[in-house]
Amino acid sequence: MNDIFEIIKSRRSIRKYKTEAPSEELIKKCIEAALYAPSARNSQPWYFIIVKNRETIQKLSKAQPFTKFLEGAPYVIVALADEKKSNHWLEDMGCAIMALLLEAHCLGLGACWGAIYNPENRERENYVRGILNIPENLRIISCIGIGYPDENPSPKKVKSLDEAIIKIV
Repeated sequence: MNDIFEIIKSRRSIRKYKTEAPSEELIKKCIEAALYAPSARNSQPWYFIIVKNRETIQKLSKAQPFTKFLEGAPYVIVALADEKKSNHWLEDMGCAIMALLLEAHCLGLGACWGAIYNPENRERENYVRGILNIPENLRIISCIGIGYPDENPSPKKVKSLDEAIIKIV
């Protein structure tokens, strides 16, 4: 078993992908990892859409300026939440997406999420909802580009432990 700390430390947001697409089975395995994430009262408010159609991916890449990288992804996973299933659906989705990203990394895939959810404005959600015909009861959290990485970002700079821990009581 790999050391989870090393997996977490070495994961990077990958925004450039090789043209070779991974199998659907690998993509589904990433989603399966998300299903094991913790959620408030085990509410599991998550749902996912796998997008592999090039034209649809191109449209999704225009959801906001920071999702342009999606245009080169062989797959996009759209992460959705049923806000009626949990009072903490956004936190639950954060956990699920992180599990998905870590599994992708473990499988040799690269992934990066682009935020769609915005608590102040549903414009991006409505844009994606219109492309994929997503029911109104589901909130659109993010679009995750995923494929074989075609870049190797340098190690991430993080705060020191002393900077992050403000108090021990």
